[in-house]
Amino acid sequence: MNGLFIIPILAVLILIHEFGHYITARMVGVKVEEFGIGIPPRIKGWTRRGVIWSINAIPFGGFVRVLGEDGKSMEPGSMNTKSPGQRAFFLAAGSGMNVLLAVVLMIFLVGIQGVPSSNAYIDAVAPNSPAAAAGWQPGDQIVEVAGVPVDDTDDVIGVTGEYGDRPMNVVVERAGQRISTTVTPRANPPAGQGPTGINLANPTAALIYVGSVTPGSPAEQAGIQAGDRILAVNGRTVEDNYAATFELDRLQGKTVPVTVAGDEGNGEPREVQLSVPVMGLTITDVEQGSAAAAGGWQAGDRVVSIGGQPITSPQVLADALEAAQGTTLPAEVVRAGSTQATEVAVPDLSGADTVLAGIGINASLPSAYAPIGIDPKIEPRFEDVPAGQVIPRGFREAYDQTVTMIRGLRELVTSRDQWDQVAGPIGMGQITSETIEASPLPLWSVLTQIAIVLSLNLAVLNLLPLPALDGGRLFFVLIEILRGGRRIAPEKEGVVHFFGLVVLLGLMFVIAFFDVDRIVDGRSFLP
Repeated sequence: MNGLFIIPILAVLILIHEFGHYITARMVGVKVEEFGIGIPPRIKGWTRRGVIWSINAIPFGGFVRVLGEDGKSMEPGSMNTKSPGQRAFFLAAGSGMNVLLAVVLMIFLVGIQGVPSSNAYIDAVAPNSPAAAAGWQPGDQIVEVAGVPVDDTDDVIGVTGEYGDRPMNVVVERAGQRISTTVTPRANPPAGQGPTGINLANPTAALIYVGSVTPGSPAEQAGIQAGDRILAVNGRTVEDNYAATFELDRLQGKTVPVTVAGDEGNGEPREVQLSVPVMGLTITDVEQGSAAAAGGWQAGDRVVSIGGQPITSPQVLADALEAAQGTTLPAEVVRAGSTQATEVAVPDLSGADTVLAGIGINASLPSAYAPIGIDPKIEPRFEDVPAGQVIPRGFREAYDQTVTMIRGLRELVTSRDQWDQVAGPIGMGQITSETIEASPLPLWSVLTQIAIVLSLNLAVLNLLPLPALDGGRLFFVLIEILRGGRRIAPEKEGVVHFFGLVVLLGLMFVIAFFDVDRIVDGRSFLP
């Protein structure tokens, strides 16, 4: 149900966008024929000052209809009678209003909540990459790049982009020690790898508390109590959720020293020995009549071993199943807190989309805390911003968000690996729901951040030079200016935008299909 928040968010963003067109149309003397709330068919309408104000049946966004937008009318007040500059002002105003809204919301967020403090981690290292040659390891924290202190992953990406094929000094922190390394980023890296060949994690700095402890769990046996604050795991200081979960995941099946402090972190620190079980994979769905169903596997089971091998990652399970096609493997699942022995007859997997689909399951990684019996309470840390700096900091944060988004669009064009992150309104609903569930922040804060990101997305995407979008129409205005004021015939331009609209609607349909397919398959947007 949290996904339904996307409806009012998108409705407001689109109405703000259309209001920008409405205001500028009046400013340049273009006659506004209708301002519609929602998408037709019309339910009710009334006329005020020559404008039809309508409420329409589909409660999603809105529109502004102006005289001459069909490219035919040359009456006074028609869009076609206005100068290129006036038409460009009108066309760009919608995106301008979305940018303004994002900035206002960001200033509000910075003023009320402050700015988050974050860290930059190496989450994965590609084989034979510059990062591998430099000795970087997953879990390393990047603290300095080319002499520049690192606050977040944007710092890493920005500086690295300036060192194509040139050596760059990077300081990483590992097991509490700072290590100076040298890496040579590639100017033309392989698709999907990036200049150094790493995936980055950018968690918000946070305090990790124990909300509750499951009776009989490894956490309870170790002496961890509700209200404890987790200070360190395996000697690694816990500055955020990533540091804690990375160590727990890395040390599955081992006994790990954990430092905690009672009384919400105000008590005396104490070290306990925590036996970390194998995390395994949590089954989210089982197909009827499949090999998994025949083996007795159920949704909610946590598969912890296969063929006697502990499942410490999804790849372990996939490799074991691929190697055992046509045979039966013993497997252990944890169900309702107890371990049960099962068997699964592995079929031929050659025709399956994925190995897991071949045996009839969808699965996800469990929270690192669930197997040890902890329900964590994560308290993000924010830095207060002085009153005099709230507005400029809000502009800066909005600018940084825009740069990050444009970088993502560029990667979308250059790398096929990013296309699975494309989403339409249905996918946005899924992202909203997953973000709300995963975020420790208050609901108002999460929704505000989502609105900021989507408002900037709407602004930038709408300015792309594609037919039927404002950017496509601006492109025709630019051509007119370059031709010395000679305009392409409005009816020809209208044909281009019509076909562009057909393609755009078709693309939206395809994206919606994949959004639904993702939800049905139980796949997540979040890692």
